[in-house]
Parts: sequence; C-alpha cells; structure tokens
Amino acid sequence: MVRRKENKKFNLIKLIGLLLFACGMFMIVYNYSTKVKLDENNDTKIEEFFDDDNTPQVEEQKEEKQENTTTSKVTNYNYIAVLEIPSINLKRGLVDPSSKYNNVNYNIQIIDKSSMPDVVNGNLILASHNGASFGSFFKNLYKLNNNDKVYVYYNGYKYEYSISKIYDTSKDGHIEVYRDNQKTTITLITCKKNTKDTQTVYIGYLTNKVAY
Repeated sequence: MVRRKENKKFNLIKLIGLLLFACGMFMIVYNYSTKVKLDENNDTKIEEFFDDDNTPQVEEQKEEKQENTTTSKVTNYNYIAVLEIPSINLKRGLVDPSSKYNNVNYNIQIIDKSSMPDVVNGNLILASHNGASFGSFFKNLYKLNNNDKVYVYYNGYKYEYSISKIYDTSKDGHIEVYRDNQKTTITLITCKKNTKDTQTVYIGYLTNKVAY
C-alpha cells in the first residue's frame, strides 16, 4: 500500500515535470519565432524606408486600418528614421513619436520632448529594453565604448555621431542627461546589464552629416 502511494506520487511529480518542460519549450519556440518575424518585418520596413519617402501621415492611416484586424506584435507601421550601430550589429527603424507603436514594448522608443537629428544642438533620446526577450533591441548596448559610431538616417541624410560619455543612473522614473547643450546629441538609454535598479546612459555628439 505504501509502495503504491509512493509510485502515484512519483508519477504525479513526473507528469508535472513533463508539463513544465513542455511549457518551457513552447515559450522558447514562441519567443524565437516571434523574434524571427520581428527581424524580417524590420528588414522589410528598412528597405521600404530607403526606397520610398514614407511620411508619418501614411503610417498613421495604415495603423488605423490594422488596429481592428490584428493583435500581433508584427504590425504594418512605417519607419521615419533608421538607427544603425555597426559595432553591435544593430540596425533598427524608428516610428513617428506620435505613433502608439513608439513604445519600448514594440520598438526602440523616441522619448517625449526629443529633437530629431536635423535640429541644431537638439537631443534625440532613444530607449529600449535590455534582456533576453524579443523586444530587447538594446541588449548589446553594454558593448559600446567611447568613440564608437552611431548613425541615424533621417529625411535623406545620414547623421554620424560618436559616443563621448557613458554613465549609470538610478532607475527611478527620472533620467538625468548630462550633455553639452551646444552640440547636436544622441542619447541612448537602457537598463544596466544584470541589474534591476540601474540604467546606463550613452551620450554621442554629431560629427558628420551626409546625404544618402
């Protein structure tokens, strides 16, 4: 009788273990397939960005049409700019700041009150997740060093920035940006690797601007 109870308990534990393993495998496959779709969609939209003159108005119209027909994270928005950081193999589009997809849960987010690259002495502030999820576009930002190049393609021009300052700050809902206000700037923000209460800020200054 005791042995029978032990066998039932063992079988139950075994079943629970198999279910947990199956759930884990499902999440791995789901995250991987979602990341592949996001990457493919990003590549397509970047090609469209360089081929066509997409405008925020066109983007918003497409978003309204898609809103009631899909709940997928892979949506039909257009890019108004493209961010490229060769040293960490990152090339990702940016959506219009007024778009609902301008959110870290969908894309690299253009932070409110940012200036686009064509504003002299302005500051383009971008934020994204750092982690293992498919939306962690800044997961390799920690590899950046001073003098690394950052490019933003916007309105027919390629803006070249050089990273000049990297510092940590508390993750308390408020970011202190220390920069030279007399220089056109890009600011990149993400959580510090392997922490939950600290963010890292990367400051880059414009060094060149060429038509593409």
